[in-house]
Amino acid sequence: MQISHVISDVILAAIGIYVFFVYLSKLNLTSTVLWESFVLSVTAAAIFGAITFAGYPDANPISLFFQKLATITGGVGLVGATFALVSGSDLSKIACYTLLTIGFFLFALSEGFGLTKIGAYTPIVAMSLVVILAILGFTKGKTMVSVWLLIGVAFFALGTFRTQIFGKGDLTIDIFHYLTAGGILSLGMANRKKTA
Repeated sequence: MQISHVISDVILAAIGIYVFFVYLSKLNLTSTVLWESFVLSVTAAAIFGAITFAGYPDANPISLFFQKLATITGGVGLVGATFALVSGSDLSKIACYTLLTIGFFLFALSEGFGLTKIGAYTPIVAMSLVVILAILGFTKGKTMVSVWLLIGVAFFALGTFRTQIFGKGDLTIDIFHYLTAGGILSLGMANRKKTA
């Protein structure tokens, strides 16, 4: 058992569940679905990650599946959800499901055809687009929304480049979990006014 990893994964999962129930579940259906394509995938990955670190390695493939799903399909959903938040208008069901279809298609290409670069580049492109949308939010007077989005991206960026910044030690795994938890909480805070 790797107790520090279990704890950090449980905390990450708890933050994901908290953000879902307190902030995201109260949004319009399309916004909830788009946010949750990322947040719930991360939460599921953390739950199965905690089980893996608790000494049950059979849970690891499930955790990895949800990690990749969050990275690719969730990344696309994150951009769509951010656009809806910043623009102040919920996306139509057609737009929502089109984005998710694109996300699942990219996921299928990555997993089915071994195109690993999709998994490497999707989060970078998604984070870049969220930053652009956050900056646009400042011009629309949505200062706190934009600030929280930028804080969230900062957490996710640090997590994405964790090995380059923090090295490859065991502690880096916990740092990644805590950074991801901080990013998810920031997404919840960005939606705070919509759910107040």
